[in-house]
Amino acid sequence: MNTKNTISFLLNGEPVSINFNEQKIKPSTTVLNWLRNNVHHTEVKEGCAEGDCGACTVVVAEPDESRQKLIYKAINSCLLFLPAIDGKLLITSRGLAPETDNILLLHPVQKAIVREHATQCGFCTPGFVMSLFALYHKNDKTNDTEINNAFAGNLCRCTGYDSIRKAAKVALDDRQPDRFDEMEANFIEMLLEMQPQVMFDSNCLHQRYIRPTNLTETLHARAAHPEALIVNGSTDTALQQSKHFKHIPFILDISGIDELKQFVCNGFQIEAGSGLSLESLRLLVEDSFPALNNILSVFASRQIRHVATLGGNLGSASPIGDTTPLLLACDAKVKLVSVRGSRTLPVKNFITGYRQTELQKDELIENLIIPLPAPDEKIKMYKVSKRHDMDISTVSAAFRLKTGSENSIEQFTVYYGGMAATTIEAKACKAFLIGKKWEQSIVDQAMEMLKIEFTPLSDARSGADFRNLAAANLLQQFFDDTQSHHS
Repeated sequence: MNTKNTISFLLNGEPVSINFNEQKIKPSTTVLNWLRNNVHHTEVKEGCAEGDCGACTVVVAEPDESRQKLIYKAINSCLLFLPAIDGKLLITSRGLAPETDNILLLHPVQKAIVREHATQCGFCTPGFVMSLFALYHKNDKTNDTEINNAFAGNLCRCTGYDSIRKAAKVALDDRQPDRFDEMEANFIEMLLEMQPQVMFDSNCLHQRYIRPTNLTETLHARAAHPEALIVNGSTDTALQQSKHFKHIPFILDISGIDELKQFVCNGFQIEAGSGLSLESLRLLVEDSFPALNNILSVFASRQIRHVATLGGNLGSASPIGDTTPLLLACDAKVKLVSVRGSRTLPVKNFITGYRQTELQKDELIENLIIPLPAPDEKIKMYKVSKRHDMDISTVSAAFRLKTGSENSIEQFTVYYGGMAATTIEAKACKAFLIGKKWEQSIVDQAMEMLKIEFTPLSDARSGADFRNLAAANLLQQFFDDTQSHHS
């Protein structure tokens, strides 16, 4: 099999090639560390090194399916491994302002930041600039909500957000073609020539890193190297390096597999590829599955959602995974694939314990099959966290309800995250409610049951008593929402 140990990409429009073996660069080096330490792009800042502050935000662009337009995505460079940008356009804030005759020609988003006094110490500013630049290149009309969502992954400690939002409005209200628009056709032509044709395989500095180009290569690599750690968006794995200083000896990177990024909706169910980014999935289900769209809207930040995947969120088997309660409440299924064939399991059978799953050593998650709510069903998901954005769940819950004649409860399901070692069903509450009327007095009794049904842990995020109270209160929230005209 032909392989390569070199990646090629555009940095601010200029071609770059990295031969990891010759240059003695560890393959899992993050884009942030390479930019700062190898090519001295110190405008990209390291704040938290875990994707929370946004100071390291860069934009990664690639051709759309038509190969006529570039899609721009703001991404945390502190979480992105270098091989993942093979064949892509990497843009930093320096690249927005080309220098002519020793004069920097500021981009409209940079001019707006200056004009509206939207910077003070300046440490966070390059990250805000790049999040705004990605928004600048979105075709749809932008409102205040869209601006806030774009900045949800960027923190500022001194300027204050009002002037930054004002700068965003100034820039977006008068969008003009920039040099990336003018050079778009050239950039696309260069990127298409750089697209990986063979598998990346590097063994350098005591680390083997494989990045296949198609599913067949991936499955054979998985079977041959079951010891390799599977990564896609690397939003979790990168923290093992940056925060826990762990050496990862073998990585199988599946972020380049188009077969794992498919999406099909037939009106009855969704089939979502495990490699589909959560931001792409959020946009695709906006009309067909509002409950899933809503929970994905408060999943981390846009920078993280651009690379984090549905398969990764489920495969981690975290008890506070944001999508897991909803997948369980919907009776979703997961399709696993290997060189031996494929098999499909209910998600409730896939997760076997705390961060443990049924995934065999030669298998991958291929896709998830998610039934859509029936017209007579009500499905909602809620997340309790200390912050609205950029925070993990303290408690989460997904509810599913079907009522019949005289408002009797025919079907009821609720799964909670954060209440046990795995996402857990409130079985006693469910058994109590089915057959009764969906009314406040019954809900009051069910809430009292919920306060004692679980024995959650107390930790730095919350005490057990609060978690039990929150679990009960979420049932009240669901009841209230079902009584409104907007449920």
